[in-house]
Amino acid sequence: MSKLVIWTVNLDKKKSRSRGRKIPRRFAVPNVKLQEIVDACRDLGIEVQVERDKKYPRCWWEESGRVVIKKEFIKETKTKLMIEISKRILESRKTKTKHKK
Repeated sequence: MSKLVIWTVNLDKKKSRSRGRKIPRRFAVPNVKLQEIVDACRDLGIEVQVERDKKYPRCWWEESGRVVIKKEFIKETKTKLMIEISKRILESRKTKTKHKK
């Protein structure tokens, strides 16, 4: 079974490509949280395994975590999936701010 791993760093707008961001900055999310990635995956109907205690090797001092997805559930490239996840996170943040007002 092959797996796909998505770290919080991969979607973080404040990180550079050399620090682990994998998607274009215009799609990335500032200060992304692991739970936001999990919620976005569930919204997309993707089953994930959450590993909260893992740290991204290039930023080993930061608490981050990751999600693991079985590749058999994915029909697109990893980059397209991460962009879709970040779009879901941004949408959910917009609806949360609307509810606060």
